[in-house]
Amino acid sequence: MKKRKINGKKLGIVLGVIGGIIGVCVILCFTLFSLKNVSVNFHTSTYVLTGQEEQIVESGEFSYGGSVIFLGKRASIEKIERTNPYVKVVNIETVFPSSYIIHCVERQEVYAIELNDKTYICDEEFKVLRIIDGEYEGGADKPILYKGLRVANSNAEAGEFLNIENAVDVFNGFVENNRLLHEQKSLIKEIEVGKLLDENINKEQAFIKLSLYDGQTYLIKNATYGFNYKIAKMISVYSNIYSIIGDAIDKELPAEGDNVWTAEKIKNSTIEINNYYRTDLHEENECYFKVIPPQNSSNI
Repeated sequence: MKKRKINGKKLGIVLGVIGGIIGVCVILCFTLFSLKNVSVNFHTSTYVLTGQEEQIVESGEFSYGGSVIFLGKRASIEKIERTNPYVKVVNIETVFPSSYIIHCVERQEVYAIELNDKTYICDEEFKVLRIIDGEYEGGADKPILYKGLRVANSNAEAGEFLNIENAVDVFNGFVENNRLLHEQKSLIKEIEVGKLLDENINKEQAFIKLSLYDGQTYLIKNATYGFNYKIAKMISVYSNIYSIIGDAIDKELPAEGDNVWTAEKIKNSTIEINNYYRTDLHEENECYFKVIPPQNSSNI
């Protein structure tokens, strides 16, 4: 049987129809689906960013008139977040036929980090929100001073992220234990991160030292292991620490004279929180604490 051949005229008609369809689609993409409107939707309360919607949209440098089907969004997100340090873009939603909605939240001032005679105010991700000159003066409603951080890009500008080698996520450790930022700020005066030699295993381990406004210091050892559980232990101890008033400091001696816990001694004590060494016998969530009186805390 001979194969049927499509003559040149029919082939031209078919190709013309296909071309016409493609042309219509292209025209629709760049007319009906051309970007005309961009708006902002905040998912949190705003303080710094109130009334800045127009500025946020402009900073995205969107290609109006381009097709919403083909336009990329990543470059606009980066421009928005770089130009507006307090903006965190969740995503940019395409609303057909011709609109974008920028879904975003306002970043919170969580940490204060002193670098090069300046103070960098950062969120929990260490994005620089603003920079102020001189030493930092804290307060119960201000960002928490975070010391001991090793910062690789100490000349970062507002809108950039600090590249930190040894950070411990204190903020989310408290959030995981239902203590939000305002509670953290009212409680913690200063955070310090560093390393201590654990003589029991002859190994250096990361520590977090939390200096509280009421005078107590909480030293969390081996901070990279079970940190959230240690924060939970800290919160529990903090809530009940004054119940030891009247107890003996040294349990082997009578509870009298200087060997008695008082409110003033507790206020100036150091509470050490650590995990058990035998991980084959104890889970990550098992940790203990001990209260170290002021006279023994000076070198901690």
